[in-house]
Amino acid sequence: MSFNVSKCCILSIHRKRTPPTINYTLGKGNTLLNVVNSHSYLGVTASSDLRWHEHDNNVSAKATKTLNFIRRNVYCCLPDTKATAYISLVCPHLKYAAAAWDPYLVGDCKQLEKVQRRAARFVKRDYRSTTSVSSLISQLGWQSLSDRRRNSRLSLMYNSLHSLAGISTSPFRRSSKPTRSADGDTFCVLSCRTDPYKYSYPRTIVDWNALQASVKSRTSIHSFRCAIHCSLTN
Repeated sequence: MSFNVSKCCILSIHRKRTPPTINYTLGKGNTLLNVVNSHSYLGVTASSDLRWHEHDNNVSAKATKTLNFIRRNVYCCLPDTKATAYISLVCPHLKYAAAAWDPYLVGDCKQLEKVQRRAARFVKRDYRSTTSVSSLISQLGWQSLSDRRRNSRLSLMYNSLHSLAGISTSPFRRSSKPTRSADGDTFCVLSCRTDPYKYSYPRTIVDWNALQASVKSRTSIHSFRCAIHCSLTN
């Protein structure tokens, strides 16, 4: 088995403004590896500061490119056909592995939502400046992308708690003092010193604790997803 050493690189995770210079070599020829600030792995772009701005840019660009392709080819079709094309071809870009990279900065969230807002105008064929795009999205029955990412994180946590996903829940400690707002399925919020960690997957604990006990006690992932979807629409 052989591989191209020249294509290998090093991504160093750090919090320093001026990271230390460390040279890494690989192979018999001691080829010097390039140090990069971000790198894509399994379709997700990770950055050295553990923020998701660059990944959001990549996702937004891919989704917009696909949406523009749809607009050129199904412009004269019925709204249902346009909506199906958006959900089938554009949405996968916007929600792929979203449980891992769900952004927390307002600017990044808005950048992603703009793709869906443009899609809503396209489906409804309404480009008037006086039209409420939020109303168009509501008429189409679409969830906001932030709600979809939240549901994706909650679904992953449900699978983890029921041993349906290869993610350890050992850091999650159940609350030892049940109250009116805390039941047997309530977890202690993890202590975080940095925003990248605070707003990463562990923030799902806060969303999980806010769910009703009847939702958390669902016996299947399908019924759980339906329940959290209804909890947002009601």
